[in-house]
This record gives sequence, structure tokens and C-alpha cells, in this order.
Amino acid sequence: MKYFILILLTLSLSADAQKTINKLPVNALELNTALIQYEQDLRLITGDEEIYRNYPNLQENVKKNIENGIREGLYGGYKYNGINGVPATRTTLFFYKEELYKVRWFFLKDEFRDLDQLAIDLNQFLNERYGTGEEQIPGLLNVWQSKKRYLQAFSDENEFQIEYRDEKIHQIVERLK
Repeated sequence: MKYFILILLTLSLSADAQKTINKLPVNALELNTALIQYEQDLRLITGDEEIYRNYPNLQENVKKNIENGIREGLYGGYKYNGINGVPATRTTLFFYKEELYKVRWFFLKDEFRDLDQLAIDLNQFLNERYGTGEEQIPGLLNVWQSKKRYLQAFSDENEFQIEYRDEKIHQIVERLK
């Protein structure tokens, strides 16, 4: 009986986290919103940038993605560039058919005195906001997910990364690549 109650409690907490991840956007970023809403603070990657000209395979991939309606841009504004008041080193927005479907925030070790503590603090914030995440790799990868939304926090020795995405569109985009 104790195990049954424990299983029910775990399922209930998981269901609450799923409902929360569907209702509360990360950093006020609403997925499935129009690209035009972000254009003022966004530098879309075209494949013509120097780094892509130096690596033809990367350039070809970027150009193919653009043909398939997949765009990636570096966010240069302040409104969405961070989590819980902590500015990210870099924020990348991903669009499919001109709608936002994925966001990644990067926090690099070179810019944070104690990256491990930052990861602990931001994971704690995400746990408080969305319910306890499922630890996929202890201390390295936490996941919050539902059928609609997916959120992960990943850490290694050089960076801490948070990704938030529309799961259905992400699957479509992955098949196009």
C-alpha cells in the first residue's frame, strides 16, 4: 500500500509539472509566436557569415534549413536574454515557418565566477517554477516535459545551457534536417 501511495504521489507531481510547463512560459517567451515580434533585437543567421563561408558543410546545412523554413537567430535584446534575472552569455531563438519553436540560453564559464553554483541556482528556480524536474543525468541534465512543451537544463564543465521548445514542432524540424 505504501508503494501504491508513493507511485500515485509521484504521478500527481509529474502531472502538475506537465500542466505548469504548458501554462507558464520560460522567461515570458511564448512559443509559437511570430518571428516579426523579435526582429528588432534579432540577428538571423544567413549562412553568409564568415564562419559559415570558412566551413562549406556548415554553410550548406544553414542554407538547407532556410529552404525548409527553419531559421536561427542570435537575440541581442534585454527582455528575453536571461533566466530569473541572470543575463545569459548568448540567447538563440529558433523559428519554423516564421514561428518561434525553440529557445536556448547559454551561460559560459568564462563569464561566471562560479558556474556550478549558477547551475544549482537556476535549476532550483526551474524546480520551484515548474515542479521538480526529472534528473536524466544526475547533476548534469534535468528535464521538464509534457506532450506539448520540453524544457531541459544541461551542465558541463564549460557551460550551463537551458533549452525550451515546442515538442511537436521540434520533431517536425528534426525530420527535415
